[in-house]
Amino acid sequence: MKILLSVCGSISAYKSLDLARGLVNKGHSVKVVLTRGALKFVIPEVFTYLGVEEVYLDNEDFTHKNILHIDLARWCDILAIAPLSANTLSRLSRGAASDLLTSIFLAIEPTKTIAIFPAMNSLMLAHPFTQENLSELKKLKTLNNIFISPTDAGILACNEIGYGKLPSVEEIVELIPILKAPFGNGKKIVISTGATISPLDPVRYLTNSSSGITGHYLARAALKAGHHVCVIAGKNAAKELDLLIKHPAYKLQRVTTVTEMHDAIHLEIKDADAYISAAAISDLEFEVNCEKIKKENMSDSLKIKKAIDILKSVIEAHIPNLKLVGFAAETDLSDEVLMKKLKSKPVDLLVGTKVNNGLIGNSEVQGFNVDQASYRFLESGNITPTRILSKNELAEIILQRLNL
Repeated sequence: MKILLSVCGSISAYKSLDLARGLVNKGHSVKVVLTRGALKFVIPEVFTYLGVEEVYLDNEDFTHKNILHIDLARWCDILAIAPLSANTLSRLSRGAASDLLTSIFLAIEPTKTIAIFPAMNSLMLAHPFTQENLSELKKLKTLNNIFISPTDAGILACNEIGYGKLPSVEEIVELIPILKAPFGNGKKIVISTGATISPLDPVRYLTNSSSGITGHYLARAALKAGHHVCVIAGKNAAKELDLLIKHPAYKLQRVTTVTEMHDAIHLEIKDADAYISAAAISDLEFEVNCEKIKKENMSDSLKIKKAIDILKSVIEAHIPNLKLVGFAAETDLSDEVLMKKLKSKPVDLLVGTKVNNGLIGNSEVQGFNVDQASYRFLESGNITPTRILSKNELAEIILQRLNL
């Protein structure tokens, strides 16, 4: 992706160096535009040492053969302004074209995304003029390609505590490539991910090794394609899911037990276009004890019961036009095992995943907490050969096969 990163005169400007490096390391082509105020905080040459292709200053618009603000507006896939200062915000909201950045802002095609990350003192942020300027950008219906990130709260550079902090570099690097304009036009996709927890008593519980990272990649792929995404995740599922919270088309709900996940999923799928069942949901539950079971009262067996089969309950709900993707986490990916699974739970696409937690004998960890795994796809009665895919590649394939 071609990203034009603009840096304004905020104390948070120093973070733009890590931001530029993070985007370059993710494989993006990055060019940088610095406002006059940004030069008080960062040195242009440092960006080039970090892999940025070009760095432009605020007064360079007519020093090139072509009209620079037009060329850069056409070059980029996304314009990211991080940090945005109160001064530049004021000029953007008035439609000024007083330097290179503001001219680029006006020249961006309405189909391209503009991602804005304000950062300033909390009193400046709360000032009526600043709030009015933010409102001016938000309320223009013709600017449905603009994303304005909420600021974070915490200790500011002036040692005051409040809102106005730039989101973390990790969060911005995660968000920028998946902000797809215009916002609000996609389908709704519900994704379940991570492990559920089956409590035994106030101290002990049963769970599994699923990290939920597959759900994170699925959410990214769906958001990048312009869809609305609702993720129902296990309590301890991948922290990367939290990095997407500021995305305007993303919703995250964390749950603990199978019952909680069941209820949350059924609430969300009522108006959904697709449900991807990527969660490692427990097959069993205990008869929960309200007090800790003492050693002297333990026996050789525990009272267990079958947990709700969530995917089966979704299939039996018969929601019109809801596309279903199921996962079969198995130690054996043979045709017989997968066909039996598909017969019992007829979904539009079944993804067979070879898994092993690595805790028995000298077995190797597979599927859980690793970046890649072995997969087979079952669709319309056809089974693909086993393929080793990264979880990012898997997510892209699933979104393509959904064909929403």
